Amino acid sequence: MINESYPWKQDLLRRIALIKKYNSVDMFQKNEERAYTVLEKSIFYSAFIVRKLLDCKSKLSDAADKYSIKMQKVKPIKKITYLNSHKIDKNYNWENKENVIISGRDICNFLIHSYVFNFLWDEQFSIITDFIVSSDFDKNKCLYCITLDEWLKYLYFIAKDDVVGCKLMYDININDYKFLKKDNKLTTDAINFFDMETIE
Repeated sequence: MINESYPWKQDLLRRIALIKKYNSVDMFQKNEERAYTVLEKSIFYSAFIVRKLLDCKSKLSDAADKYSIKMQKVKPIKKITYLNSHKIDKNYNWENKENVIISGRDICNFLIHSYVFNFLWDEQFSIITDFIVSSDFDKNKCLYCITLDEWLKYLYFIAKDDVVGCKLMYDININDYKFLKKDNKLTTDAINFFDMETIE
């Protein structure tokens, strides 16, 4: 259980700042290995933080619990194993991508339990545009492709989400309280991604 969510949410803002800073032509030219590592760690760390906040029940609103992300998925054309999991271009049917909407929580789970993970680049191979992920459970079912912009919007929403009121009810079946409603002071429409504050 997280006692105070503020420091964790501040850390999410730092991850956003790191992703925006290191996903640049200059950073990749300066030190490609470092830029890639910072971006990879920021994606995985942010997924853990969000998942932990969601699991605490009282730290995020209903809107955060229900937040979903538009993305694409592709099906594998061969069995995914440890020895071939890196062959992203050959393992999947990239000609038949399907648009889907997946909950933020599920994406965090995919990342935490990832069997396949990699980045996709723009046409000039200068910056990263998306990341792809499949969990150990889903590795032979599908691969998800999430734009970096959509992931950053999600992280920002979580970082700025603030529960301002809640309704609980004691449930004798679980011997504990259930959260019936958790209100926040933000809505998705209130967030302008391009005006995001970040913490260096």
